[in-house]
Amino acid sequence: FLTGFSACALSSADRHKETIHSDEVPLVIQPSNMDMGEVVEGKKAETTLFLRNTGSQPVHVSKVETSCGCTAASLESRELAPGAFTPLHVRVDTTAKRGLVRKRVTVFDSQGRKAQAWLTLMVRQNPHADTMQGKGIFDGKCAACHAEPARGKVQGGAIYKAVCAMCHGGMAEGAYAPALRGRDATSLSSVLVNGLGRQMPSFSRKKNGPLSRAQITSVSAWLSELDE
Repeated sequence: FLTGFSACALSSADRHKETIHSDEVPLVIQPSNMDMGEVVEGKKAETTLFLRNTGSQPVHVSKVETSCGCTAASLESRELAPGAFTPLHVRVDTTAKRGLVRKRVTVFDSQGRKAQAWLTLMVRQNPHADTMQGKGIFDGKCAACHAEPARGKVQGGAIYKAVCAMCHGGMAEGAYAPALRGRDATSLSSVLVNGLGRQMPSFSRKKNGPLSRAQITSVSAWLSELDE
């Protein structure tokens, strides 16, 4: 009884503070964490979230961003009245992915306020991968993350952050893909030139990858100098 009484006895000032806080960040994506389950590599994983305006004023959504080019997100409406919600459709292309994958969706309103949601899925090996016409991380929308950002970069650290960090971690500590810190530069160069299959293809331009020989040497040397 006391708990219920205290909840109902909020002062007008407290209620006003709660309203202000809600209006400060009115956008909420529900759920904020979505488990999309298992999917076979190469198949598209799709789900629907909901964007809600929890504030007391109308909100215009100005931008929808995803963590990489293989994830697409679209809203059914960009105008939200107070308390209103709209479906947020998300699709993840699982080409050349395997294991636990995590993606982010971010929505911004016209004042720069944002809401985020995370999606996780488990990608299983595709037994028919050889029939996928060679599609990999340097093709289609995947190229926007795994190839194009390396253009014009010469420093090893910059090259790494451009096309390696999203899989191997911000400082090569390991993430979706294994850690690379402190590895032998010659071995790293060999892997970058020759690849290790669909999940780690050749990054060499001579084999349709994005990196020149000089870039491969630079990023390999940079990685080898990091402490394990």
